[in-house]
Amino acid sequence: MLYTQDLLWLFAYPIYQTLGTLRHEASHALVALLEGAQIRDFVIWPTPSQQGRITWGYVSWAGNTSWLTTAAPYACDLLTYALCFWLCMTRPFSRRWVWLNLMILGLVSPLINSLYNYVGGFFKSNDVGRLLQTLPPVAVHLYFLASISVYIIGLMVVLKHPRPTAFRRPSQV
Repeated sequence: MLYTQDLLWLFAYPIYQTLGTLRHEASHALVALLEGAQIRDFVIWPTPSQQGRITWGYVSWAGNTSWLTTAAPYACDLLTYALCFWLCMTRPFSRRWVWLNLMILGLVSPLINSLYNYVGGFFKSNDVGRLLQTLPPVAVHLYFLASISVYIIGLMVVLKHPRPTAFRRPSQV
C-alpha cells in the first residue's frame, strides 16, 4: 500500500533513472566483455545522439557480439525483478523507505525499462527493434509480453500484500 508521503520519493526520479540506466548499460557491457568485445564508451547520463534525439545512456564496443549482448538488459530486468519481488514478499523491513526504494528500483524500474524499449522497438531502431530483426519475432514478442505481464501482476501483489510485519504508519502502531 502506498501513502501520500511516499510521493515525495518522486523527487528522487533522476537518481532512479540514472541507476536504471546503469543497470541497463552495464548489462550490455558485461555480456559484450564476456563475448570478447572491448568497451569503448560507457555513458549513463542523458546525451544528444547523432540523430538529434536524447539518449538516456549508451555503451559502445569493438568486436563482434551476438544477440545476447543486445538482450542482456532484459534478462537483467527479469533477474532484478525476481530478486526484489522475493525480498519485498519475504523480508520484513523496519524502515518503509528501504522497502519503497527496493520496490521502485527492483520492480517498477524493470517494468518501465522493458515496456519503454518494447514499445520503442516498433518505431525506432533500439535494442528490441534489433532483436526483432535478429530473432524470430514471435519469440521476442512472447518474451516481452510475458515478462511485462509478470511485472505488472507482481507489482500489484506487492502493493496489495506488503509484509504484514514490515511497517505500519506511525498512527497505526
